[in-house]
Amino acid sequence: MSEDDNESIYPIANWDIGPIEEHQLMVFRPHFISSPEQTAEDAEVSRYYALTVTQAKELKEALETAIMMLEKK
Repeated sequence: MSEDDNESIYPIANWDIGPIEEHQLMVFRPHFISSPEQTAEDAEVSRYYALTVTQAKELKEALETAIMMLEKK
């Protein structure tokens, strides 16, 4: 993602996350801020998103890579 993107950005305030063992899935439901006046306690609650174990590992690696890039600066 670059600074030139015109996509709206919604800060994550919290999340629900956990496994569904019988389907070998991880579910993730972000809570996000949709307006500047909104507090974290009043965050919008999104729908659940399911990831396979492989996808969850790839997401973990992508997050770690992005964190390393930000911490270098």
